[in-house]
Amino acid sequence: MRLDLEEQEQLANLKAFWINYGRWILLGLVVVLFLYGGYWLYERQQVQKSLEASKIYSEMVVDLSQNDLPKAIQKTELLQQQFTATPYAAMAGLATANLAYLASNTKESLAQLEWVEGKAKSESFQVIARLRMVAMLIDQKDEKSFAKANDLLNKKPVVGFEALQLERRGDWFYVQDKNPEAKKQYIQAWDVMALQRAKQAGLKEVDPMMKDLERRNPAENQRLLKAKIDSLGGFE
Repeated sequence: MRLDLEEQEQLANLKAFWINYGRWILLGLVVVLFLYGGYWLYERQQVQKSLEASKIYSEMVVDLSQNDLPKAIQKTELLQQQFTATPYAAMAGLATANLAYLASNTKESLAQLEWVEGKAKSESFQVIARLRMVAMLIDQKDEKSFAKANDLLNKKPVVGFEALQLERRGDWFYVQDKNPEAKKQYIQAWDVMALQRAKQAGLKEVDPMMKDLERRNPAENQRLLKAKIDSLGGFE
């Protein structure tokens, strides 16, 4: 008899709890299911967009291989307008900028690089575009271009690209016949590269003997920088 009373009391408490909180529990379940469904739909849309962007990018690569700049620009603009969030938009911009440069279409090349530098989702793509723009602006050798290149070089360096940014700053000085400043930037770029390699090897600092060896026998990716330093009197 006592057990029956306890069961009845438990049932009464359960009913009261359900009356008070049941609708909120159901509402919570509906919200969870709605959010899950929305997330699933979003992920599916993203995958579909990426596949579509990949297809357009592949077609653009064919245009590039055929040196068909107008078609490459058309597909690149499509990617930039409708698939901005995908990496294909930035990749297309960089590739089309290169083809435009080879075709002596400096205006189009700079326009593509500006888009990537300003709107690409990847910071790496942004800095690659930025430093390519700097090189092109320096080649134009006029005050307006120098000023714009200077603004780009004053932006915060991106990890992994510090040495290249220093080298571009050296180029900026060099074309203005500011050789001491250029040499200083080139040597700083060299030292940053040496330190990065040392860290990759698990070292905290550059070994003096290795430093001297690298200066006398530069790796392939160091040769151009070494030539620039040598043209200004070498490391001494």
